[in-house]
Amino acid sequence: MAEKVGGGTPYAEAVLEERRRVIRNALKHEFIQKRYHPKAAEHGGVVFDAALQRWNALQFSYGEHFKPSIRNFAKFFSISILPIATFYYFTFGPRKQEWLKSISQGEVPIDHPTRKAVYITWL
Repeated sequence: MAEKVGGGTPYAEAVLEERRRVIRNALKHEFIQKRYHPKAAEHGGVVFDAALQRWNALQFSYGEHFKPSIRNFAKFFSISILPIATFYYFTFGPRKQEWLKSISQGEVPIDHPTRKAVYITWL
């Protein structure tokens, strides 16, 4: 019963966090040794990190391994083409053309409230 009372971090999580701390300290120690080694000045003081090199290689070679698919096209379409087309439709679509036609035919008076709002927004 006493084990279930209270809170805090479970034992397994505490052990994992301790292992992570040990690994972080070891990596920190290795970095400091490589960075401040007397021969590090020959390399311009840059410490080579294999994980960072792998990540950079992945980022810059993505285009070489790209395979077009319906899912990729759907993402592209929904993120770029669809919003632009929707905005264009609502901005310059049939309602706008009909409204402009009614203005040119003289059906909408000069002092109509919607015309005033449009003049303000077109400034």
